[in-house]
Amino acid sequence: MLLSEIGDKEIVDITSGSMHGKLWDAEMIFDEDTGVIKALIVPDFHGVGHGRFRTDLQLPWSSILVIGEDMIIFRSN
Repeated sequence: MLLSEIGDKEIVDITSGSMHGKLWDAEMIFDEDTGVIKALIVPDFHGVGHGRFRTDLQLPWSSILVIGEDMIIFRSN
């Protein structure tokens, strides 16, 4: 699968049901030696006062459960 094919997918936390934008909004952390994706950094609007400010949530690649037709589903801790 190409990045251009998954960039428009919504990133959703199955634990809380919260949405974290699209993959285009995320940053990726790669292993410099192997090129393997280690984690995604996505916006975290959940639990932030009145939605005015956001923090970032780092998701280990292993927390991603499904890359589906329209969504990327992960399980937060």
